[in-house]
Amino acid sequence: MRHWQACLRTSVAAAVVLAFAAVCGLPAVAEEGGQWRGKGVLVVVDKLSMKVEDRPNHTVAATEFDGLVFNEEGKPFLDKARYQIVAMNDAGVLRAGYNIFTDSEGAKVFAKYQVTESKPPEHHGTFELTGGTGKYEGITGNGTFRIVYINDRVGWNELSADYAIPPPAPPKPPAPKPATGGSSSPK
Repeated sequence: MRHWQACLRTSVAAAVVLAFAAVCGLPAVAEEGGQWRGKGVLVVVDKLSMKVEDRPNHTVAATEFDGLVFNEEGKPFLDKARYQIVAMNDAGVLRAGYNIFTDSEGAKVFAKYQVTESKPPEHHGTFELTGGTGKYEGITGNGTFRIVYINDRVGWNELSADYAIPPPAPPKPPAPKPATGGSSSPK
């Protein structure tokens, strides 16, 4: 009887250890996310403006900005990241564009924005995080912004967003090697 009990205890202990090792051996990767507050500065690097003669003072413009954004709380998400904007402005009709944030490792976050209130030199709007590269792949989120132009070429920006980054996809197992058929014995 003692031998049977010892075997049972050993088997149960081994099962518990194996189960614990299996659970602990798997990396626990959860979705990253939270709230981000950024402060940035932007400089106009290129601008194309055209007059449209269908009504008085109608212009359409495309403007490219380059700058830097800091995470207001000093957290790693988009802290000291390059901040680029391609803006489209159809006077009185549309003020929208695209943002690209590039961190120090080269990973990018993409967004599209819409100006919702414009009282020059200050503008307010909303933006949507539409994707990313590297560690930001699959990012989603929404936020608001405020930009104030100091002059016709320089502005400062405040941004606030809620974001979520899904965990990285598990690595794919290697493809099975094709089986070699037949024998290779000499004749």
